[in-house]
Amino acid sequence: MEPLKSSVMDNRDEAAARQTAHQIMSLLDDFIPRHCHREAFYWIMEASFKEGFELTSKLMRKEYEAWKSLQLNALNLK
Repeated sequence: MEPLKSSVMDNRDEAAARQTAHQIMSLLDDFIPRHCHREAFYWIMEASFKEGFELTSKLMRKEYEAWKSLQLNALNLK
């Protein structure tokens, strides 16, 4: 499988997809035969990139929720 073809704007998305694939592969390491790791990694990375999903930490989620709460509170003041 070849690397994803992306524009300059998609480089961050591709990096996030690569990070997501690494995280998922580390969780599934014992369940995927060693000779399938490379292919599984690229399938996960491609799916992450195309579908736009990412794994985030609990801290990142809480920061987003706090930011969103501030935005919603600002809208209610108007």
